[in-house]
Amino acid sequence: TNSGGFTSFDVIITVNDIAPSGLSYLSPNIFTKNSAIVALNPNVSGGAVLSYSISPSLPSGLSFDTSSGVISGTPTVITSATSYTVTATNSGGFTSFDVIITVNDIVPNGLSYTTPNVFTKNSAITALNPNVSGGTVLNYSISPALPLGLSFNTTNGVISGVPFIVSPTTTYTVIATNSGGSTSFDFIITVNDVAPNTFSYPSPNVFTKNTSILNLLPSITGTVLSYSISPSLPLGLSFDTSSGVISGTP
Repeated sequence: TNSGGFTSFDVIITVNDIAPSGLSYLSPNIFTKNSAIVALNPNVSGGAVLSYSISPSLPSGLSFDTSSGVISGTPTVITSATSYTVTATNSGGFTSFDVIITVNDIVPNGLSYTTPNVFTKNSAITALNPNVSGGTVLNYSISPALPLGLSFNTTNGVISGVPFIVSPTTTYTVIATNSGGSTSFDFIITVNDVAPNTFSYPSPNVFTKNTSILNLLPSITGTVLSYSISPSLPLGLSFDTSSGVISGTP
């Protein structure tokens, strides 16, 4: 303005907030399916945050508060390690941070098998199935190796087959594993030989005192570990407990 008049002009002014900065969360995070998490709260400096956003979407069951940036809830699905980008924004700008989240399955527990087990060589066994609770088992392992002829399914933990060898009483450890961890169980297997059968000798036998006899040999099916006789033979005759042969001179 002056004595001659005036003129005017509109000046536009905007005052923005200080941009957020230094955004961070606790990371990495490993959660368990169906277990409530401890809420993740953002740490941020600079100006006041007007809104938060996240990408990609969190696993099912977890929620993200766009006003506070808090991550909370109970995950209901299993997910591998994934990076989630959180962005904090106000009128002055934005800042972002990558939060890593993994959701593991519930750890398997309560694993068991029928035990002890006594099997017979060359006879098919009734399959042994595992009982287990907790999360879904991804794989099974066993140590030591089963007797020849028996098989172990690493997917479902089933033991089956026909044992081809005699095996002493042995403890086997099965481990059931998933993304959450593992559990183990010790069970016992013994594989006995086929019982001897169709056992016979030439009989009856008439011998003469002081005259050597023709050896009496057993006829038997199956592998024999030892023989015994009762009552004792007449003096002069002998009985071989390894072969079952009766020989000598009465």
